[in-house]
Amino acid sequence: MIDINEVQQLLQSPASKNLICTNLEFRPQNLAMFIAALSNMTEEYGYIVIGVMKNINNYSIDGISNGFKLDVPIKRALSLLSEQPIIDFGSLMIEGKNIYAIKVRNITSEIFFKPTQNTESPTDLFIRDLYLACIKLQARKLYVSTTEDERNDFITDLLETNGYRIKDQTRRGSSASGKSSGEIDIFVEKNGMPFTIIEALNLDSLNTNYLDTHLDKIYSYDTTGNVFNVCLSYVKVKDFSSFWDKYCDYVKKHEYPVMLVSSDINADRDYPYSDIRFMTTTHNRSGKNTRLYHMCVKIQDT
Repeated sequence: MIDINEVQQLLQSPASKNLICTNLEFRPQNLAMFIAALSNMTEEYGYIVIGVMKNINNYSIDGISNGFKLDVPIKRALSLLSEQPIIDFGSLMIEGKNIYAIKVRNITSEIFFKPTQNTESPTDLFIRDLYLACIKLQARKLYVSTTEDERNDFITDLLETNGYRIKDQTRRGSSASGKSSGEIDIFVEKNGMPFTIIEALNLDSLNTNYLDTHLDKIYSYDTTGNVFNVCLSYVKVKDFSSFWDKYCDYVKKHEYPVMLVSSDINADRDYPYSDIRFMTTTHNRSGKNTRLYHMCVKIQDT
């Protein structure tokens, strides 16, 4: 049952992690991602509220049409998920404006996206699953002060649960010195073939020398020329927004081992959270475009 008091209480707490606010949203893929993210939060429940926008220190209620219906998109969203979460949904009137709320209860099983034959590419589905895994990493206090390898193990376990074949610390390609094979952090296969490489690192500032090394490693490890790879940074800084701006500016100017064609700092436009961000750079490798996802995950310092 949708409780207006619960919604109002969450709206009074701008830092609430179990509240997602958005304008009109009919896309089942995005609704599915929001539902999956809230279903594994540590809180008992979370809300997706449509018609409310999150500002820096508060929320503004814009409202939606009284005739707004979300039944069909929600049904389609649930069909995309590996497990069926417990949800309620309906409209509410707050401050004289109509909004729509979806209540998602916490469940113990991990929810990911089903393999699908729809128009979304395997790359898009993998990035969405990786994004969900990062949400779950953030919620685990155990990983606030741990090593990069321990965080990688957690991400790997979740991806394997969703059906990906993972090989961690695989010796492949060449090392940074060029003298011997390097160790890939996370090597993902699909149907027995190389799919993507995830190079991970811990950052407590924009350490450009350290970042350069990891960015260049990706291309020495990727011996086939994957359609996409990922640079995944676990970031522990006070001002994540400022860090992200500096990160984007830097990687757009980095001299990569393969030609940089373009960059997209708004690649995560359809993803809701402020403390997990990603952008992309596109590169020409042997006449074909490949993409590098730069994903930064804020690790809370408690």
